[in-house]
Amino acid sequence: MAAPVPAAAQAPLLAPPPSAIVNAVSDAALAGCLRSPRHCGTALWTAAGVTAFWAGAAAAGYLLHRPAVPAAGPGPLPTDPAVTAHYTLDPDRLLPPIRFKASELDRAVSPCDSLGAHVNGRWEASSSLQPSRTQFGTLDHLRSIALLQCQQLAEQMAAQADPVAPAKVIGDLWATGMDEAGIEVAGRGPLQPLLDEIDAIDDLQGLVAHLFHSSARGSNPLFEFSVLPDQLDPSMNTAYLAQSGLGLPDSTWYGNPDKHEVLEAYRAHVSATLVLSGMPPDAAARSSHDIVSLERALAAASLPFAAYATDPGAYHNPVSPAEAHTQTPTIDWQQFFRAQGVEPPATFSLGMPGFFRGMDALLGGVPLDTWKAYLRFHATDNAAPCLASAFVDQHDAYHGGVLKGRRSRVPRFARVMGIIQQHAGDALGPAYAEVAFPASTRRAAEDITAQMTAALRRRLQQCEWMDDSSRARALGKAATLQIDLGHPRKWPIWDHVGTSRSSFLANVQAVRAHAQRRNVAQLGKPVDATHWKLTPQTVDAYQDVSLNRIVIPAALLQPPLLDPAADAPLNYGAIGAIIGHEMGHAFDSVGTHFDAEGQENDWLSPQSRQQLGALAARMKAQYAAYVRDGRALDGELTLDENLADLGGLSLAMDAMLHATAGSPDPMIDGLTRQQRLLVSYALMCRTITTKERAEAQRATDSHAPGQVRADMAPSNLRDFARVFNCTEGAPMARPASEQVRFL
Repeated sequence: MAAPVPAAAQAPLLAPPPSAIVNAVSDAALAGCLRSPRHCGTALWTAAGVTAFWAGAAAAGYLLHRPAVPAAGPGPLPTDPAVTAHYTLDPDRLLPPIRFKASELDRAVSPCDSLGAHVNGRWEASSSLQPSRTQFGTLDHLRSIALLQCQQLAEQMAAQADPVAPAKVIGDLWATGMDEAGIEVAGRGPLQPLLDEIDAIDDLQGLVAHLFHSSARGSNPLFEFSVLPDQLDPSMNTAYLAQSGLGLPDSTWYGNPDKHEVLEAYRAHVSATLVLSGMPPDAAARSSHDIVSLERALAAASLPFAAYATDPGAYHNPVSPAEAHTQTPTIDWQQFFRAQGVEPPATFSLGMPGFFRGMDALLGGVPLDTWKAYLRFHATDNAAPCLASAFVDQHDAYHGGVLKGRRSRVPRFARVMGIIQQHAGDALGPAYAEVAFPASTRRAAEDITAQMTAALRRRLQQCEWMDDSSRARALGKAATLQIDLGHPRKWPIWDHVGTSRSSFLANVQAVRAHAQRRNVAQLGKPVDATHWKLTPQTVDAYQDVSLNRIVIPAALLQPPLLDPAADAPLNYGAIGAIIGHEMGHAFDSVGTHFDAEGQENDWLSPQSRQQLGALAARMKAQYAAYVRDGRALDGELTLDENLADLGGLSLAMDAMLHATAGSPDPMIDGLTRQQRLLVSYALMCRTITTKERAEAQRATDSHAPGQVRADMAPSNLRDFARVFNCTEGAPMARPASEQVRFL
């Protein structure tokens, strides 16, 4: 663990090579969305950002792949043209890894009062956020390392004389994105063809046609279209339509008096962005009021995030094109699918039908000029990070400053790499896996995974809230659970994308359209269970209930989460707890509605379902007891993540004790093995966040704040008080009657 340093000492990270990261989609949120459609909103900082998510999800997930190659295992990567260049990294241009140091523990704070404060308190007190950051912690440090690694890979790809297809895509994106002078000279020129297309809309039919074509390009600002496994038949892909269209983080913010200043800041941002698009200032000011009014109406028809984040069925509403047309008479869904380049399916999922009914009424009831202004604004706002500095600054003033508390622009290289990762991350994947996932790391990860799998079987056999029939089904699900480590077994194709060295925005548009085409091509086809929804360089993990599979990317298998040179407790407290967390999702309130085959099926007995409900109620009450900024936290929204934290930590402790059984405890740094596992877990939760970002996360993130995660799960462990010799009544020493037992 790197020593805590004052803010001034962190300043060099702003100079090349800086470590700031910008992403429209946060890794943790993205993983939650990809694990289950109900979590898709967590991937967004604004509802308008859903478009960016689905483009990224299409690029990262449901794509056409190269012919099958041998399954990934110990030893070299599968042969692939993307890695024949044999990339290298300069360690002098990377950041040193974080590693645990017992000297940094805050001895003035007892772990019996707060494990998080004991482990992270000194770091939090002596650290502050760089102006370009809105959050920083252990996982963010890993993201910084991955970012700098990917920067070097992109530079090498851009310099290749005759690159293969994936390297050409990355090289073109990097070269044009880093051409600051050329981007400044071009101004809004690269966006002008799309603005002209919007200006040419002259009636309702033209408006609808534009939305259809925007979906085909992966850039529809109003509603979302993607192809994902069918919840009723997870072996086949089906089409999903979902709500979008808003510029605030949640639909409830439009009518919340407490969010009035944020809404006014958004209206001002709309006006300023329209001016940048070429609209006269007076007209932009008038249009900004019309656009916000339109979004208010859309918000009134939209489900709030808290509703669809906790309802697995919110996205699932199977209808035929004819049935959908009766709900939305303005939209001919058969023509919609043909505009996507596919034949209309017999059925598709029109999620959030109330939104689509409201949207349909607004399409015909709102003046065409308002809709054109709305499209013009969102087209400009979405393109802004790829345009000249005036666009970037305006975009970041709202999305970064107002919503997240960012105080300065993110360095260009980090912004460009964030955009590349969002839209073409899989093209970097093979090269990243080559340089960042050595055989020693794979072996260590496989050993821990085997121990965690054995621990899961043991814990399920003793699970207090399951009866015999439910336990048998749970063990069956655990037996077929697949855990993929490091990188996928085959890579997506990147041929015929159409990138060049002429325009960064044009390249991003080409990549998004290419990813969307590949995603749509999967409609009606069997699900490819080998592909991944995250890239190897993503610092995150996910559990896919439809495939009964866990994915742990290579970027997560790094110190301090996994260090082959570290002692077992440190690794089990970090990567072990993460693997266990994802295992826990298979048995939480959502996971227990999906069986071993990924079929939507409530496999719990009524008695066990009741017991799980009672356990969940206690967990929600515990979480609501944590207060931030004078308000209790939302135990309903975060329930499954909190259960997964508890389950993962319990499994990690069990696995570590079995892995080290029979050998004496070395008492490293004067800490027992169990103590070292727990402080490693708390170190993983380390984070500081701006108040603006914390407020947005309160509404749109199903994960607890890091400080709460560091305390809540450990305080529910049966042996925590014994491990740290806590006296009765200490805050972390919950009485057995108040502790929650999940796994």
